[in-house]
Amino acid sequence: MSNTNAGNGKVQIIIYVILGLLLSFFVAWIVWKGVKGKVMKKKQLKLDKIKNNEIRELYYDYISSFHEIIKYALKEVDNFEPSIGEVKMQLIKDGANNLILKLLNRKDFASSFIGKAEYDKFIENCELLGSTNCNIWRKKINPTLEFFEDEYNKIPASTHKDEYIELVSKSVKEQYYGQN
Repeated sequence: MSNTNAGNGKVQIIIYVILGLLLSFFVAWIVWKGVKGKVMKKKQLKLDKIKNNEIRELYYDYISSFHEIIKYALKEVDNFEPSIGEVKMQLIKDGANNLILKLLNRKDFASSFIGKAEYDKFIENCELLGSTNCNIWRKKINPTLEFFEDEYNKIPASTHKDEYIELVSKSVKEQYYGQN
């Protein structure tokens, strides 16, 4: 009889261990369900912050690009000499329009800025810049020029900014008249 009691004792211990494991798994599952939302929300906030920082850097790059195009186009307009100049006004206007349209048609422009309220003014000014000939920018859309100048001045100083501006400036000079 003691052999049977010992066998029953082992079976009971095994049953209690299995029930204990099942109960602990159930409790862990309930705790995970309660905490999961907070963990996922925190993870999503981190990802959103990273994405927003990347978009902010891209915004700075676009502002720098537009600023360099504006600066170069206005310099060309100021240096334009009717009838005796080497460059025709139409070529100056086309150069600015083509470079601006290149920027506006990039995939990352639409996916990063369109539909985001904080970039509505930026998009509006980009569209004005692209739809207005550079020879009348100062007369017709001077607030847009001021917007790009102000935003450019807000870009924090960094080696990336300096390197990017140097690269964009070179690119604008090379591509303005369709040489590349």
